[in-house]
Amino acid sequence: MASKLSQSGIPESSRNTIINCIIKHLMDSDESEGKTSTNRLATGDAASTVADADKDVQRALSNIEQLNPNHPLIQRVQRDTGIRDPQLATQYTEQTLRAMKEHANENPERMRSIFMSWRSKKERDLDGSFLHDGYDSF
Repeated sequence: MASKLSQSGIPESSRNTIINCIIKHLMDSDESEGKTSTNRLATGDAASTVADADKDVQRALSNIEQLNPNHPLIQRVQRDTGIRDPQLATQYTEQTLRAMKEHANENPERMRSIFMSWRSKKERDLDGSFLHDGYDSF
């Protein structure tokens, strides 16, 4: 996926942020709609099989509706990356989403791993582990 994105013209400084925005968007969408596909991955609940987990990721990525400058995902990308031009934010997000879909089809276990890594980071941040990273002295 990194090689696909490196050829996309998306600034390196924005690539990971856009991926994180897409994952957060999927998690937030699932929570608000009561779905479990990506939340099962985010919370560590086991899918019935690894293949089901891989399909959950592929399905979630494919279910992102048509993107436009007013789409909540694009607004999140603009806010988190600092990209002011909504058309550019839309273009970069579409390219990243396309690369993520391709990666999910070509290397599903790696894409599942990305979702699980995001979950681990979120849990570490939520449980206060950030305090052990040098931020506990004020």
